[in-house]
Amino acid sequence: MIVDAFYYTCEGGREINEDSYLCSTDQGAFVVADGLGGHLDGEKASSAVVNYFEKNDFGEYTSERMSQLLEGANAEVLKEGDGGKSTVAAGFLEKGHFIYANAGDSRVYYFRNNKIIAQSKDHSVCQASVDMGLIRPEDIRGNEDRSRLLKVLGGEEKLNIKAHYPPIPVQNGDAFLICSDGFWDYVYEAEMEADLLKSDCAEVWVKHMLKRHILRGQNKGDNYTVVCGIIHLDENDVFEALEDKPPKEKGSRKPGKRGNRRGIFGRIALLAVLAVLLAILLAILLR
Repeated sequence: MIVDAFYYTCEGGREINEDSYLCSTDQGAFVVADGLGGHLDGEKASSAVVNYFEKNDFGEYTSERMSQLLEGANAEVLKEGDGGKSTVAAGFLEKGHFIYANAGDSRVYYFRNNKIIAQSKDHSVCQASVDMGLIRPEDIRGNEDRSRLLKVLGGEEKLNIKAHYPPIPVQNGDAFLICSDGFWDYVYEAEMEADLLKSDCAEVWVKHMLKRHILRGQNKGDNYTVVCGIIHLDENDVFEALEDKPPKEKGSRKPGKRGNRRGIFGRIALLAVLAVLLAILLAILLR
């Protein structure tokens, strides 16, 4: 498996870039952290997050492992003690699967056939409104509650993020995009898809999107960071299954011996009824 990756970060209209990132194709680790709190406090917080992920990238990613990483990064930000906070969005490639997690409103997008098939959910008031059906997902941009976050690193002792995303088995040509809110605020999902369709590599993809960002935002807004990757597989790539398994549908189970017997008896009863009906029909016809 080869990952063609590219990244870009910019201070936008701010004096200091409080975003930090990790883009490691060797480790299969891709992280974006957006510092909050203003000036150096936010920069220190986001750097602490990325440094923690980089130092603790030991593989074996499961839902439990992702929770441990998020909680560990949260503790690392609290150790800074300067009041800075940070969001994070992270994606990892392991055993032919893409595993991802987030806290706050930095996002992960995953693409197949140039279409978004998976996306992280913001931990924000706006996302909660979407979940309740009060607003549409596209209404998050420009909403008055856009910056009201419900989960951030460095806010509380425990994040307690209970929802996890299922690992995605990768296919040749799949792509991912990880970014801070300063990026997705000015580049819409349909545009991400359109620009991926006309790009032959990650760098070209990013440059197409940056043109839209600059035209729309005039480089006057928040810091913005994007990390992109396009996955290339060959016929020799064979991957093991991960420990995480998709949850079974409610009420579904494998049929046991009792279930099999019920099925047999049901079929016998149906045949008996059909035989009786056939006998009655023949009796009527022979009169």
